[in-house]
Amino acid sequence: MVDQDHVLAREIIEEHMVHKGGASSVVEEFIDDIEVRLDQVKIFYPIFEVLRKRQLGEKNVWVVPELCFLLLTYLIYEGKLKYRGLSYEELAGYFLQGLKEIMPEKVDEGRGLLSDILDGLQNGGRNFVLSTYSFKTKGFKEKYIKFIEIKQSDEGVLLYHITEQGVEFYLKTKEFPEETKITINLLLFQKQMEKGAFGFAYETVRRLNMEVQKKKDRKHSLLENLMYGAGDSEAYIGYHRSINLQFEEEAELFKAAVKNVGDAFGEYVDRINKGEADRKDKRIFQLIKIIEKEISLAQRSHLELLKEAAAFTREYDEVLKVRRKAIFSERFNFIGEFEKVVDKNGNPEVLKYLFEPLLNPAVRKSFNPLQILDQQRISFVKVDDNESVEEDRDVDRLTLDMMARRRVKGNFVFYARELLEAMDEIDNELCLKDYCERMVEIHSEDIVYNGDFLAFILEMNRGKKTGEQIRNIEFAEITHEAAEYESIEEVFSRAQSMVGINKLKGIVVRSFPEDELQILLGLKITNILFTGVMKS
Repeated sequence: MVDQDHVLAREIIEEHMVHKGGASSVVEEFIDDIEVRLDQVKIFYPIFEVLRKRQLGEKNVWVVPELCFLLLTYLIYEGKLKYRGLSYEELAGYFLQGLKEIMPEKVDEGRGLLSDILDGLQNGGRNFVLSTYSFKTKGFKEKYIKFIEIKQSDEGVLLYHITEQGVEFYLKTKEFPEETKITINLLLFQKQMEKGAFGFAYETVRRLNMEVQKKKDRKHSLLENLMYGAGDSEAYIGYHRSINLQFEEEAELFKAAVKNVGDAFGEYVDRINKGEADRKDKRIFQLIKIIEKEISLAQRSHLELLKEAAAFTREYDEVLKVRRKAIFSERFNFIGEFEKVVDKNGNPEVLKYLFEPLLNPAVRKSFNPLQILDQQRISFVKVDDNESVEEDRDVDRLTLDMMARRRVKGNFVFYARELLEAMDEIDNELCLKDYCERMVEIHSEDIVYNGDFLAFILEMNRGKKTGEQIRNIEFAEITHEAAEYESIEEVFSRAQSMVGINKLKGIVVRSFPEDELQILLGLKITNILFTGVMKS
């Protein structure tokens, strides 16, 4: 049904683009299009006017044109997309902060530059006026352009807002980052619906659906990359943040977009009911109905996106858990070795040693033949011809996995013991940065540049619900052998008994996502505060 709607929509759009052919049709097209083209051109007039003033050598405008874009950026991101205006002091704060990074030598002149920019973009308080000639009216027309307007709030504060023309100028001169494309397409869709450009609105809403779907698909690719070792925690954090922070703004824009479509729908229904609609109006009405389906589909997909994002944290933790267990297991890279033989045209007899373990019926292992291209565990099993192997012979055999698990558990207890000793020295509260610096000072940098240390930190943060930053670790009593304890609660109980500090019954782990630490060169991690919970 969707494909049929798309075919119908393309037919309706193309009907309004049919040309008669010949020189007369070119002239007709020119007369019809020139007004629209000049409307597109006029929004660039203010910035070229500011550039012209610099070319004429006017005072204090040597860097103003370029900084105009910085000011418009703040008005878009901090104003328009947050549904608010910005006071002069707020603008000055953002502007001086940006100037400090790009032109620190000009910070002292920052307020003067800001005043010059505001004056330039507002044309000294007057609209920019562009005179154009109309071949339909046989006379000149004045086109007015305004990028910034000032409104007074209920409290009497003057607030700066970017106008629709300012947004349009910004859209045409800016390639937006991936995470804002839904917002931008929604803003563009609203503008097109308000102007009655239904053909363009249809293309935009189709593009909007694709952007929502791309965001949903990105979740699966992130999980897949993470599963196979190519994952990036920064990519996960960026994806999760882009959905959570922008969802409310996008949801509001979706409501406005649906209302715009509803208004257009109602207008054409009234026109048809009154008998005022011609064939063209009826065809456009069909197009609006298709647009209504598309925007509803996009809105539903957007709601599903939030639900999937909520589940993404749990799935991400599960993948990390699998990888933490797998990282210490020695594996045979079957596909890598196979490609070496094929690519380098090696001795084909080598293939015998690659495939024989998989086909040997004496191997006490079942496997899915489809998994032969995955990395397989190395199995050192040798059976003499005249000797039978009993199943229980391997029960007490020390494998590489067992050795790795024992090492990890031992290191976990070591890190927990160091943390408890450090907290005991400074009133049972310690941040991750101080904890790491203490260990580097006492031991060495290798103590932090260690996969077990990162696994220890991750384990303490595991199990938090979406949006929560706190985990309570209550020390558990150990009722089995030291080599068998599993949970982080048991690890801390073991460490506490070793250092002789028995005044704590648990630890509160609080993370601060906005505070990122570089513990050592190339090693960044979210800051964490550890607080001891005293026994009653």
